[in-house]
Amino acid sequence: MATAVTEPGESSGPKRRRRRARREVAAAAAASSAENGHNGQTTPVAVLVEPVPAIEAPAPPPDQDEFQDLLGQAVGLRLDAVSREFGGRDEMHVAALRNVTLDIGPCEFVAIIGPSGCGKSTLLSLMGGLDRPSSGHVYGAGLPLGELPDRDLSDYRLQRVSTIFQTFNLIPSMTVEDNVALPLTLAGVELEDRRKRARHLLALVGLEKRARARAGRLSGGEQQKVAVARALANRPGLILADEPTGSLDSAAGEVVLDLLQDLNRRGATVVLVTHDPEVARHARRVVRMIDGQAIELDAGRPTVRSQEPVDPPARMHWRDTVKVGLGSAGRRPLRTGLTTMGVAIGIAALSLIVALAGGLQQALDAPALATSQVHQVAVYPVADARIPAFDAATLATLGRLPHVRAAWGQIGMTGTFAVNAPSAGAAKPAAPPTGELLSLPPLGSSSTLPSLAAGRMPRSDAATEVLLTDSEAVAMGYRSPSGAIGTQVKFIADYGDLVAASSRNKVAKPVELNLLVVGIVSGNYMPAGAPGALAPYGVVRSYWSALAQPNGWKGGEYSSVTLLADSGLSVETLRQRVESLGFQSQTFGDQFRNFEDLLGKLRVALLGLALVALLLACLGIANTMYTAVLERTKEIGVLKALGARSRDVLLLFIAEAAGIGLAGGLVGAIVAVGLARLGNSAVDRLTQSITSTTFDVFRTDVAVLLIAVIIAVILSTISGLLPALRAARQDPSRALRHE
Repeated sequence: MATAVTEPGESSGPKRRRRRARREVAAAAAASSAENGHNGQTTPVAVLVEPVPAIEAPAPPPDQDEFQDLLGQAVGLRLDAVSREFGGRDEMHVAALRNVTLDIGPCEFVAIIGPSGCGKSTLLSLMGGLDRPSSGHVYGAGLPLGELPDRDLSDYRLQRVSTIFQTFNLIPSMTVEDNVALPLTLAGVELEDRRKRARHLLALVGLEKRARARAGRLSGGEQQKVAVARALANRPGLILADEPTGSLDSAAGEVVLDLLQDLNRRGATVVLVTHDPEVARHARRVVRMIDGQAIELDAGRPTVRSQEPVDPPARMHWRDTVKVGLGSAGRRPLRTGLTTMGVAIGIAALSLIVALAGGLQQALDAPALATSQVHQVAVYPVADARIPAFDAATLATLGRLPHVRAAWGQIGMTGTFAVNAPSAGAAKPAAPPTGELLSLPPLGSSSTLPSLAAGRMPRSDAATEVLLTDSEAVAMGYRSPSGAIGTQVKFIADYGDLVAASSRNKVAKPVELNLLVVGIVSGNYMPAGAPGALAPYGVVRSYWSALAQPNGWKGGEYSSVTLLADSGLSVETLRQRVESLGFQSQTFGDQFRNFEDLLGKLRVALLGLALVALLLACLGIANTMYTAVLERTKEIGVLKALGARSRDVLLLFIAEAAGIGLAGGLVGAIVAVGLARLGNSAVDRLTQSITSTTFDVFRTDVAVLLIAVIIAVILSTISGLLPALRAARQDPSRALRHE
């Protein structure tokens, strides 16, 4: 066959027709020269073609032929003394082909006929570049197929050859259109172009209406038509048909044979393998195979070893790689889902560990913790003290101790409450209810403030505002405790402490204290759950001083004193100094340390769970991918037969593993965020006795979650790498025979 020169930029229109005309003239010249010089030997004939004047071939009308652009340059084949043997040291030795010499010229239609097991399919695999000879040489399109690297063989299969299999070898989970477009996907053709080409080819075989149907739902005849359409996707010059009618009825088989004849008339080289003489009659030349040897009934003309080169093909785009890989993972939803959940558990545990570490550090550094009960030392009089209370001088002495940041006392009084102007929602009680009035901690020194059931906190330590307990509001005649908010109440003290004893701080000259109710709290914040109210520290202290002078009180102002340490490390030292002065003390450090120990153990448990989950997830991904390789061995063979390189197959499986990791990472991140919120809510409830300020013990960070997802993808990709390598190394001829 002659070599035609393609000038840059010639791709369509008159230039394309001129190039096709030059090739046809060159082919005719080559055929004529070969026939005149052929003497029965198998020596290749080289033909030199002089430049041919451009011939303007008249274009047929569009309604005469809608499918002009189906084929590429016709491929010639030559086999020189080819043998193919199977079996190794520990396997049975089989000689499939024995010293086969054969020439198939461009544009020939050759039938290879013979009984089962005679070597027909093996011969076809050698012609298609799916297998290599044990000895001898195979030339296709002028290329020594047996000596080409796998990369070049893949390009040969992608650009020059298409194989029509007896068992169709469609991918059942793909649509008909996607099956036809698969070679174009491997060739890196843009989505819109390959869809247009696929529909064009489906119209050729009469299946344009089934384009969106799943390939597995078609009849046998329809599937074979789809296989023919797929074979034409990349405009091949050589069509290899392996028993194309073996699985079809006579009518459907006749349609396929007519298609092959039509393609041969259009300029394709067609090699048909069959065991049926009736099918072989459709060919123009027959080669009989017997026990691995070829007997030509009609001698063919020698073919050339050089043909028009083609441009290096583009390869599958990364978007198509990801799409096909994820589509493969979606075919096994249960197995993929379980593997994804393993990754999600590991990533969620890791994210929670990091969130816990960050949240604890932030909580320990928070200003609110520095004013919470964690840094406080509560001081009480000794049990046998003459006056079980403290005066202002004792408070001042304790406040001057080293490492004391602030000091305040708790002032408590017992008396009666009354509503100054009863509202419509309050019933007047028979007698003014009794209750206790306690001082709140200084707002600027302590974060240990009660949680409100309704309303707000007092604005300052000097604001004449009060928080009523729910029980006191009910005792004052309000059907709903929140109904008391906004009303003025009057408190009259009977005793200057919480213990009603006639011998100590009894009020002989009462003083009224008018307060505005701004909030409702639970009675749990009062000693023994007694009814009463909580007022700002400065207001209660001033009221007690106003009572002390006219009633002649000499002390007992504070029932207890609270010292705020300047750091958590100095709490224990301060406690020991207080006890050395003869006072009782209580700290919340032990409670906090127990809580911190619990969180530490939880952190270790989560770390162990994360490591185990990630290990199991990695093993699960590896097992899933290995199983997928075994289940899809034939699919791998189909991909390679269509022209996929080993690298393409490798990337498809890696994309599948990475997709599982990405899905698991995203699910794990979402689970971690949800569990972190639940954990923060639970911790807030546990720490209400330590501080009224809420802390995010689990501090989730977007950057940490993104890193966790990336880790999931990396680990999944690494786990799927070995199975992907195994898939990439599959021999296409063996993979196609896999059941």
